[in-house]
Amino acid sequence: MLTRFLWAFATLVVFVQASGDFILLHTPDSVIFKGNKEIDQSLLKEVFSAALGFTVKQRGTWNGMSLTNPFNLPEAVVSIAVEGVDSLGAIKGKKFPLNVDEVEETTWQALSGRLEERDNDNSLVRIYLGDGLDALGQSALGELKPTSIDESSLKALSLKNDEDRKFLEEIQLLRAIAKKVPSAVSADGKPDVYWLVVSGLKPVFDIHGKNSVAAKEALTLLNEALHDVNKAFMDAYKNQVLIAVFTNDASQVRHTRSLHERFERQAVMDSAKNDSQMNMAKNYQSEYSAIFNIILWFGVVFFFSLLAICITIAEMDPGRDSIIYRMTSNRMKKDN
Repeated sequence: MLTRFLWAFATLVVFVQASGDFILLHTPDSVIFKGNKEIDQSLLKEVFSAALGFTVKQRGTWNGMSLTNPFNLPEAVVSIAVEGVDSLGAIKGKKFPLNVDEVEETTWQALSGRLEERDNDNSLVRIYLGDGLDALGQSALGELKPTSIDESSLKALSLKNDEDRKFLEEIQLLRAIAKKVPSAVSADGKPDVYWLVVSGLKPVFDIHGKNSVAAKEALTLLNEALHDVNKAFMDAYKNQVLIAVFTNDASQVRHTRSLHERFERQAVMDSAKNDSQMNMAKNYQSEYSAIFNIILWFGVVFFFSLLAICITIAEMDPGRDSIIYRMTSNRMKKDN
């Protein structure tokens, strides 16, 4: 009983702590999002895949998306993951609560791998902005040339602070990506995915406080940069693009998942121990399930086959062209 309580508590921790937002910045007319039901992050790959016209592999209970025109689907998905935070404040867009049950890179690998299975000629671009300009000077979109940061425009953030400076560099990279999109991206009729990861916001929250003036300024700058990226991709794909943002606190995912798995393993061990002590179940060999299924389904097929044969013979017309007539006609003639 205690183990079950701990397992339930661990599960509750996952849902309480590992939370975020899933925000739709732009959706084409053929894709409609409705309601406000929570969605698991592990289902985002299914949402994005379905929007691009791919078959959904993992069935879930989330029904917040519907396709109105399967012949006019988005040509691309643009997803921006903001690591380490659970909300982006008053950002414009359709918002859903997000249960963060996996890390951002796991979602990306599942989605990109699914597209690669179908066609290796898609544009699958993932840019981790935390790598900085040195690593992203020559990105998958080409050379990025961010403008220098105007320190006089800052109110609470400061370039002298390492955390602030790294975050501001990511903002400038987002704006550089928005400027690069018109020349680097073009609609070619094949589904594309662009995956951008912002990692510098959390350190700003940690050092200044989540409700500080610096944090609010950082959110404002991020939302403005996201607006630029959104507009750039909308223009490049003539509005036939799905653009979304989601927040993901990877540290909470790892912590709560490990806690959940530890209690789950303990529950399994306790259950096995109780079964062995109370002799509640028999031990079966590994071939038991296979043999059981073979015998079961053979019996089912044999029974219905025999039933069909019996019914067919019983309803057969004993005319001249039937096997019953041919087997009995000579005997009938002899008797006469």
